Amino acid sequence: MARAFEGIRVVDFTQVLSGPYMTSLLAQEGADVIKIEAPGPGGGDQMRNRMIPSKYTEIDMGSAFLALNPGKRSVAIDLKSEEGRRIAHRLIETADVVAQNFRGGVAERLGLGWEDVRAIKPDVVYCQITGYGASGPRSKEGAYDGAIQAASGMMSTNGSPQTGPMRTGYFPVDLFTGASAAYAVAAALFRRERTGEGQYLDIAMLDAALNIQAPSIAQWTVDGNPGGLIGNSSATHLPTANSFDCADGTVLMSATMQTHVQAVFEELGIADLLADPRFADSKARIANRELVDSTLREAFLADTAANWARRLGARGVPISRVNSIPEAVEEPQLAHRGTLAEVPPPRGFEHPVRLAMAPYRSAADGPAFDRPPPGLGEHTEEVLREIGMPLPVPE
Repeated sequence: MARAFEGIRVVDFTQVLSGPYMTSLLAQEGADVIKIEAPGPGGGDQMRNRMIPSKYTEIDMGSAFLALNPGKRSVAIDLKSEEGRRIAHRLIETADVVAQNFRGGVAERLGLGWEDVRAIKPDVVYCQITGYGASGPRSKEGAYDGAIQAASGMMSTNGSPQTGPMRTGYFPVDLFTGASAAYAVAAALFRRERTGEGQYLDIAMLDAALNIQAPSIAQWTVDGNPGGLIGNSSATHLPTANSFDCADGTVLMSATMQTHVQAVFEELGIADLLADPRFADSKARIANRELVDSTLREAFLADTAANWARRLGARGVPISRVNSIPEAVEEPQLAHRGTLAEVPPPRGFEHPVRLAMAPYRSAADGPAFDRPPPGLGEHTEEVLREIGMPLPVPE
């Protein structure tokens, strides 16, 4: 059978991370994603050559670009020219979905706003991603992941009293925004099947950042608890949920149930302490957290992180060795699930590349990468021929 979005065409004006992740998820379910990029040296998606360092930026194929753009076709046109806009409008006539993450007001100046696009294709699903939303006091501001981490309160709970507020080393806001946008597009396409109507979708990174923190937000709005910097400990306040240095390496453990704690104390060789009223139950352990913490830290030094993870994991304790990225990608579980897929060599590469696929598996017709990430403008001639348009004339 066909994958969910086979036969769906997405005209994709997005770049950087949130928009490309959204359209990558659609492509993995079979959508024909046509990525519109500015031509010429220094053109194209910023992630090709101008953002995150990579040894492949010189050929416009930076590693972060590769991560979010497999399965797409690239068309290079100048949207500031009349010819470029004619091509864009012709592509929109063939589109089921139009996606853009221009700064507020830019799409309208280019003739690519919602009203412009639905005049061309009335039943189109139009998805706009911005930092703060399409309207409101901050709607015209640009945004990257780090700024939204700061604005959303995320940084105020990440880090420790010693480090102060910290941002993450990855891009949770961008990618959760992209995943949320993919869900919204899927819902809008489902609605169109029922009603025949198009839909305007307004996706804000700030909204996504609050959603990914939903339990923490509710702790404030419901309980009046503002949170704070807890380092690697847990929002449960339990001293048995924290990171612990070992003879070699570090583990992160979330022993929150009494059965977990029983197993931990037995494996650590300190089970007799559970008869001590200071260690007996969760309430006592929280009241005596410094004593419990120091006791656990001393005991964990008796073995390696890998061995503690193996021993305690076998007893049902949520625990893992703290892996580096190189170690994480070699986890046997990922190989079992096919999480890192081998993609044919992109343009300029001699060998296939391994990239992370969508984080779910289906019984049939699930996510797949149909083609490698595209070179800048690699499919311009092919796509324009399909829609009966001539190639742009170089200026």
